Amino acid sequence: QASTGLIMNGQHALLVKLARFLARRVPGKFWSTVLKRLLSPGTKRAPCSLTHIKRYTQGKDGKIVVVVGSVLADCRINDVPKLRVAALKFSETARAAILKAGGECLTLDQLALAAPK
Repeated sequence: QASTGLIMNGQHALLVKLARFLARRVPGKFWSTVLKRLLSPGTKRAPCSLTHIKRYTQGKDGKIVVVVGSVLADCRINDVPKLRVAALKFSETARAAILKAGGECLTLDQLALAAPK
């Protein structure tokens, strides 16, 4: 992707292609926003902790949380709610905490298959 000036690995480049395709084909701005964030520099893709995810998802059961960045565990919380989280990557402890609570960890390409709209 010489036009954007970003250096991407193979997986990241495939995610950008997928997001571009879905941004064109699926109505709504969701995939356009994901594409914009995928193309942003790594410093703009700050990690998100389970504490922030828990705070923002209170009362929003059945939704899928999408993080264009890393999801990290937080030692300050003990009870993680049952969540469906899609992200670029997860820390091992965050993945274990989400799965232990009965949640689901998805990658962005799995999200495109599970809920393209």
